[in-house]
Amino acid sequence: MYFSIIWQNFHFIRPFWLLAFVPFVLFFVINFQQKKSQESRLKDFPPHLAAALTVGEQGWKKLLPLKLWGFLVVLAIIIAAGPSWLRQASPFGEDTAPLVIVLDVSESMLQQDIQPSRLVRAKQKISDLLALREGGSTALVVYAGSAHTAMALTRDNAIFTPLLQAVSPKIMPRKGKFAEYSLANIDTLLAAERSKGNPGSVLLITDGLGSDTKARFVDYFNGSINNNTSTTNSNLNSQQSPPLLLVLGVGNSEQAVSVPFDADGLKSLAKSASGYYQPISTDNSDVEWIQDNIQQFMLLSNDNAQPWADMGYNLVFLLALLFLLWFRRGWTINWSLQSVLLLFALTYFPVPPVLANAATSNTTFENMSSENLSSENKAQMTNSVKEGLQPQWRFADLWMTADQQGQYYFNRGDYAQAAVRFDDLMWKASAYYFAEEFDLARRYFMRVDNPVAQFGAASALAQSREYIAARNLFKQIVKENPDYLQAAHNLAIVQKIIDDINRMSESQTNNENEASKELGDQPQTSDGAEKMMRQEQLIKESYNAEQLLQDEALNKAWMKRVQGDPERFLMTKFSQQLQTEGRL
Repeated sequence: MYFSIIWQNFHFIRPFWLLAFVPFVLFFVINFQQKKSQESRLKDFPPHLAAALTVGEQGWKKLLPLKLWGFLVVLAIIIAAGPSWLRQASPFGEDTAPLVIVLDVSESMLQQDIQPSRLVRAKQKISDLLALREGGSTALVVYAGSAHTAMALTRDNAIFTPLLQAVSPKIMPRKGKFAEYSLANIDTLLAAERSKGNPGSVLLITDGLGSDTKARFVDYFNGSINNNTSTTNSNLNSQQSPPLLLVLGVGNSEQAVSVPFDADGLKSLAKSASGYYQPISTDNSDVEWIQDNIQQFMLLSNDNAQPWADMGYNLVFLLALLFLLWFRRGWTINWSLQSVLLLFALTYFPVPPVLANAATSNTTFENMSSENLSSENKAQMTNSVKEGLQPQWRFADLWMTADQQGQYYFNRGDYAQAAVRFDDLMWKASAYYFAEEFDLARRYFMRVDNPVAQFGAASALAQSREYIAARNLFKQIVKENPDYLQAAHNLAIVQKIIDDINRMSESQTNNENEASKELGDQPQTSDGAEKMMRQEQLIKESYNAEQLLQDEALNKAWMKRVQGDPERFLMTKFSQQLQTEGRL
């Protein structure tokens, strides 16, 4: 898709400079003929004398300096003409690229081949993308057996985020896995943007495809690229560009689960629909890749008032490099260029560091405590996580391994930097724990299969006040390792906390004449047991828009219900939509 748009938009900002090719070609041909005529004179001499009178290389290499000079002139003319195929970005740094996120919330997204589950990781990636877009209009379409618009295009993340967190398979009125049903929602959401000349982008987040998904998506996204091709699934004008399709695959093909991750199918879909595929990553590289593609596509396809970007400036560096090497005649140019390329290769691709021994890190966690963590380290850790900072090549990599660098910062108490530097999972998890990033610590502890790592994960859960999950994990550790006294000790502490919370919750609910609810199997915080609102306090009846607008008290009660329970709101909304469509 990019190539076709670039080809359509390619032009020269200053095309009159191309007329310089006329005198250049004449001069180059004349000079070339003179060189050839000098060579032809040698044919009058006997071969042994001609060889003795010839100095330097023979054949095509003999005229290489002239050819290189010709290439420099051609490059200079192209730079002067100003090649361009995209417009300049807004000088105000505005992110105006519309994006429709199509999220799979079928039952298979609850698979845990990536922790904690495919759906949770997908939501986390969406949250990271929203933070990165900084005001870009984003819509959310969810699908299972039916597709529904959970959020129209908006720039308000405060509204978007609660609805995103409320999305789960249980709110969907129909089971299944039919991403093709979302095409109508996509078309409706992007209609206004297409009228402005911006086709927008679509991000499909899923772990697999239905039987007809590929054919319908290919028909939709390729419909207006092919000449005068119409589709039955969209209202796209044949003269308009279709949206950009980006596919984020959520799953792990190497993990054995009941519903395997269909990476090959997603790659095939992206390729056939002129889109691009990206597997989910543990860092922010996938989110940055998505945002870069969205912005690039907007600059390529958006018909706005921004001036065209002069791409010739990028070629100036190549031209300057070749001119700098033109300091002697002969093959010193060739050898110098090879040396520069070799030096660049050695600098850009350093020898990978050798990992330190991970065995010593297994004994670190059992005695760890985060009481001495400074507020500066906390702020640094938070910023590094939010910005998605990942280890990059540093000068220290020439002398120390990643784990040696991490140990250096760990010993200094700079746990934020240590967690970023460490490659060893146990050390990285321990550093995150000391930095009080307990969720990250738990995730890395869970990547190591030994009792110490499980102990660390359970302790991280307890520090996050997810006592039920921590208790269950401590029980598992004690069951599998009866001699693990510290695990048994921590289990007793966590159980006491749970009992205290339940006792306090029971006392409060008895005073209010409400049934108490004991902590269930889901993770709970130390704020007490989950509070149950009485159903009679909620609005059970269904009201139309006119009734809600006329009755101020009813309107306030309805809005409180939506704000307090977005999951229930979405469930009711989707069910009514499906009934209206007649598919329930």
